[in-house]
Amino acid sequence: MIVAVPIPCMVSNRAQSVAAAPRMMSAKGNAILTMNPIIKAQLNEFKKSNPDHAGDEADNFEVMSLFAVENGILGENIDPFKAHLKGHEFGLDGIAILIQGELCTDSDEASAVLATGRNHTSEFHFFQSKTSDKMDYGEVSKFLDAVFDFFTDLSLLSGQQIEDLSEVRDAVFTSATKSNPSLKCYYCTTGTNQISEPIKKLIDANKDRLEALSVFESVSIQTVGAKEIQEGFRAATNSTSATVNFPKAITLPDHEKVDQAYIGYVSADQVLAMSLEDVDGDGIQHIRRNVFYDNVRDFNPDSEINKSIIAELEAGDYSSFVFKNNGITVVARSITRKGDQFNIDDFQIVNGCQTTNILSHVKDHAVHISVPFRLIGSSDSDFVSSIIIGTNKQNEVREDQFWALLPFMKDLEVYCRAQETDARIFIERRDNQYRDVSVERTRIMKPSDLMKIAAAMLFFQPQRAARDHRGIRKEFSQRIFQEKHSVELYHMIALALYKFDYMVRTGKTDRARVIYKFYILFSLVREKWTSPDILDASPKSQLAVIKYVMDIIQNSDKFSLHINKVGEYLDILVSQSSAKTREQIRDYIRTESFAEQFIGSYFEGPRHHRTTPKS
Repeated sequence: MIVAVPIPCMVSNRAQSVAAAPRMMSAKGNAILTMNPIIKAQLNEFKKSNPDHAGDEADNFEVMSLFAVENGILGENIDPFKAHLKGHEFGLDGIAILIQGELCTDSDEASAVLATGRNHTSEFHFFQSKTSDKMDYGEVSKFLDAVFDFFTDLSLLSGQQIEDLSEVRDAVFTSATKSNPSLKCYYCTTGTNQISEPIKKLIDANKDRLEALSVFESVSIQTVGAKEIQEGFRAATNSTSATVNFPKAITLPDHEKVDQAYIGYVSADQVLAMSLEDVDGDGIQHIRRNVFYDNVRDFNPDSEINKSIIAELEAGDYSSFVFKNNGITVVARSITRKGDQFNIDDFQIVNGCQTTNILSHVKDHAVHISVPFRLIGSSDSDFVSSIIIGTNKQNEVREDQFWALLPFMKDLEVYCRAQETDARIFIERRDNQYRDVSVERTRIMKPSDLMKIAAAMLFFQPQRAARDHRGIRKEFSQRIFQEKHSVELYHMIALALYKFDYMVRTGKTDRARVIYKFYILFSLVREKWTSPDILDASPKSQLAVIKYVMDIIQNSDKFSLHINKVGEYLDILVSQSSAKTREQIRDYIRTESFAEQFIGSYFEGPRHHRTTPKS
């Protein structure tokens, strides 16, 4: 979906660029100067945590600043490397398209999210990062021209990532029947976020022309300086903490898995203090999404019941709220009490998303409103998960939380973390589990990611792995993550997924092969095992498959050869069809008939078929 709107003349004015001293240039044209010492230290920490990311200082700063904004300032939980643009795109360093908070990099990922629920909320985030401490008029102009181009005729932007992201864009607009997506643009530097008058006029003019497209709920263009990046990075890498004034707290009965717990009521301003972000560049105070179990985007302020509650509070009926509301439950890893002051660390609000959203609409009156409040301190992750399930019985349990409760998942998490550095994977059984741990972000894997790759590699369903999220969960929920299963097999498939993404991210494999990802990974197991029952095979047979697959994926040359061999064969099969555009190809290879054709010819036909399938 391209919005056909004439582009006003907005040529970069180099004459207004800020004068700068001679400097080295990165591959993308970023100036490499003496960097802010705090940013430099944080960048070094980020590089140390992500050693597999190749790139110069400017390239690493692009990813780190994106991480600081998304995971710190905005409170999202995404892999910044997936939002980072790897090529030499005009004016852009990163694009994050979020649907219901899920980062979507291609139409398959978008379709999987859109297939669940309705009235989805979507956001477009664009990034340009410069290591310079100066803000260059021409570079800002290029950035905003690139953003506008993405939503119009794509005359400035090109490349495989842009093509994939444009398909996500189309999916967002097609599904935007109830509400329009929002647009946020971030220009990051290592200096201050103060802007000159010419740049302010440039930003205002571009905001007007983006709003004129009439496709966005809101448009925000912000400059992000060293201070904001520093604070964002700290927020993204430290556990959440807060102080709550909780007078007349009543101690709850003892429990072997609970360190301490209290019940009572608190003033609504205390709830908002722990759940709202600082005011952003547009003067808006958003909810801290990362502290909620529920998806804060599911709240609908226009529903009749929510409008009614907000209207009662605005009319001054404060005293009734505590009797009508179910209250808020907060679970914290640690609680320190000093009188009525409770310092809580690594906490999550597991029940109270709707309550908090309502209170945020009447925050000027919060001090007059009382809220039922329950505070539980426990470091037992399984018990915390059971609390989340118990307090959300009226809601559909999120898939990742469902899998996280299974005993097998804890064993798998321990096993994957204990591997040698190059084979290590971090299974995230709880949102933001590794927020305050120095780990490589790309090695963090959610149970739902494992479900997808298991569908392809263990259950031989490569055609369904990318999109049929709901169907796969329903069909295989009783056959996956069982206590008797081999943790080595699951580690193997998790590492295979990581290694494939690594090959693409580092340019060792053509990005065009991403469309075949699940077929390529499925083929690794299918080469050594002919039926979708490897989970039930003997330990000896399983070890033979694991050894074969690990030998390939841990050797970049061998893995590259495998990727290209399968990819080239798939290219030939696709060329014999009527599918021409990338979206048509995606749809075609997701069909049962294509999967049967591939398996029947590649694995079951004569050995010479590997290079030339029959028409």
